[in-house]
Order: sequence, then structure tokens, then C-alpha cells
Amino acid sequence: MRSELMAFREFEKDEVFACISGLIKSAGQIDNGYRQEAVSWYCDSVCRMAEAAEMMGIRGNLWQSWLAMLFAKTETTFSLAQERRKELHGTLSGVVKEDLETIRSYFDYDLKIIDEDLEVDAFARFGDYEPLLLENGALDRNIGHVIQKFVDSLRNAPDTEAFYREILRFHYLRGSGQYALNKAFRWDGRRRELIPVTNTEDITLDGLVGYEEQKRVLTENTLAFLEGRPANNVLLYGESGTGKSSTVKALLNLFAPRGLRMVEVYKHQIEDLSAIVDLIKGRNYKFIIFMDDLSFEHFEVEYKYLKAFIEGGLEKRPDNILIYATSNRRHLMKETWADRDDKYEDMHESETMQERMSLVDRFGLLVRYFSPEQEEYLKIVMALAKEYGVKASEEELILGATQWELRHGGFSGRAARQFVEFMAGKTEQPLP
Repeated sequence: MRSELMAFREFEKDEVFACISGLIKSAGQIDNGYRQEAVSWYCDSVCRMAEAAEMMGIRGNLWQSWLAMLFAKTETTFSLAQERRKELHGTLSGVVKEDLETIRSYFDYDLKIIDEDLEVDAFARFGDYEPLLLENGALDRNIGHVIQKFVDSLRNAPDTEAFYREILRFHYLRGSGQYALNKAFRWDGRRRELIPVTNTEDITLDGLVGYEEQKRVLTENTLAFLEGRPANNVLLYGESGTGKSSTVKALLNLFAPRGLRMVEVYKHQIEDLSAIVDLIKGRNYKFIIFMDDLSFEHFEVEYKYLKAFIEGGLEKRPDNILIYATSNRRHLMKETWADRDDKYEDMHESETMQERMSLVDRFGLLVRYFSPEQEEYLKIVMALAKEYGVKASEEELILGATQWELRHGGFSGRAARQFVEFMAGKTEQPLP
């Protein structure tokens, strides 16, 4: 067995892996002068593995779960090749299999042997882990579900060849790195990197009452995008609280298993679009850049960067990227009476207005969301009340929802949800 990793050299940078693999290689040979340091290092590593398993709701052997997580999140030449559905040949293929012989020996190693060697009771107490919060209640439940299935498949592999095939299959289906484990991201301009959003809303299209035509159009456009057919950038516009943002989030939940990923970008970050695209354009995923509640004042120039990015710059927008934006304004630009007065000072007033309004033309698909009528509003209230388990009569809900609408700015899906959440919060719930 070879002890030095080459194709999976990145694993050595992980402190837990470096600790445990080092102790495995030196089992029975630890110098007494370093024993206390080794005990501290080892116990810290076991606690870190237990903390990760608890956060993600992963059960079973902690060490094996940690190795599965490393395979999933570490980007290597091997994993990226599989993400792109490319078969490995030549030298790299042989080196990968040699490394996997070593890693599988670590995977099968009983860490209770290290417990005995160091005279501690660490892995024996935590090793076969059962979390307090299983997948549905864990903080990182989406990641936990993926890792749990992956590690179970590795545990069932009867030999190294089967072990290798399970890893191939994971990268082929899920990809590699943070995109394999997360579906939503936000841009951190200070760190110049994409940060995973792990706590996303469990919104479904079926759970959004009404707007069937809007949902159909958006679903078809997104599906065409995923299948490599022509698809359009989208502007969802209309009254506040009508479900524009919720629809986009529901699309992500629906299509994430098929490789859809979403990056949220705020208006003040538009100038960073080129940097964001450089990070994602070469990956084998489809990315929607999501801009929520987008609008521009007349003095803001960010819209020019967005226009150039969508259509008009020298570099062609990558085929794996679309923009979905929501706005309360169809034209995205704020217009005032003062703008009308300015036309007497502007010799080319029509060209100026066209320049300001031309951004919306860059969106090939415009989807309008109307505020619901009273009947539709009450229908939404009834559906949400059932979902939340509100114990109130239909008459009480109708009266309360009507009064709520009068105090909260009109009929909207948002007002309906706020009212139902208010009613649900008043319901006395038995203590567990």
C-alpha cells in the first residue's frame, strides 16, 4: 500500500484527514514525548467530525462520513473530469486508483485502535454516531442528505474497484466541490468568492396558489435552459408581494437535482458580474444569476454594466448562465415629473429616454404578476391556513383576512401569508 497521495493530494490539506491518516500510519510507534500532543490533536479531530455530523444529520461511522465529505467537496483533476462527463485514461487513471487503494484502507480502518494506542476513549464514544437532529431537522439538511447517501454507497462497496465506481458515479451525477453540495450562492465582493447559502426556503410551485400561466412560462423557459435549448433572460415584474421572488426560489428547488444552481447578486454588485462569470462559466452546471427587487434611480449607472453584460459586450455570455430579475417596475428605471421638465433642456430627449428604458429590452421574457382580486386573495388564505394547520372557521378566516388587507396595503400573496402566520402564531400549541 502506498502512503503518499498524489491525485488526491488536496486531502492532505484537511486538518482532520492529516491527523487521522498520520496516526494510522504511525500506529503503535508514537513517541511518548509527543503522546499528549497527539491525544489533543486526535480528540479535537473526533469532536470536529461529530460536530459536522450533527450539523448535517449524518449517522454512522464518523470517520467514513468525513472521508465521503472530502471526496464530495474537494475539487481535483479527477473530480472535475467526471463533472464534465469525461472518461479518465492514461497516467491519471492509474494514479487515482493507486490513491484509492490507500484511502480505502483508511476508510476501513477501525479508529478504536488509535483509542487504545493513545489510551483515550474518543472514537469509542462518538464513532458510530446518531445525531440529535436527523436530516429533516439538521441545519445543513440538504448537504447531509447527499453525504448520507454517498457514504452509505461507499460502505457497501465490496472492493476497491466498486469503491472507485461509486465515486465516479457521485461526481458524474452531482459534480464536484461546493456546487455538488449546494444549490444556492451569494457573491461576497470583499472576499471575491461565492458563498453557499445553506438555509434555503422549501418553496414549491404547487405551494404557490394562482399565477398558473406565469409559472408555466417560467418552468418551460427554465427547462429549455437545462436541456441546452434556446432560453431567455427573464424579468418578473408587477405589484409588491405577488410571489415573484417565491416563484424563482421554487424553480430552483424543482430543478436543482437536474443541475440548476443560483447565484444571488445585489444591485451594488453588478460591476462584479464579470468576476462571477469567470468562476462559473467553465462548470458543468446551469446557473441563474438572480437579482431581486431590481430598480434604478436616474443618477445610478449600474444599469449600463448590466446592459453590456446581457447583450452588447465583446465577450459572449456563456451558454450556462441566464439572468432572472424581479422588479416592481416594468421599465426598471424610476421616472419623475422632473424628468419630463428636463426634456426642455435636453436636445435629444427621446434618445435619452430610450437609453434609460432600453435595459428592459435586454430581457427576452417579461412576465407580469398582477395583484389578486379578493376571491383569489381569500383562496390563497384558505390554502395557506390548511398548510399551517390554523384552527379557525372559514368565516373567521374570511373576516380576519379582509380586515388584515385593509390595514396592510391591499390584496397580495404576501399579505395572505402574513395574516395566516399571525393566526398560526396565536394558536396554542402543546409543549413537546
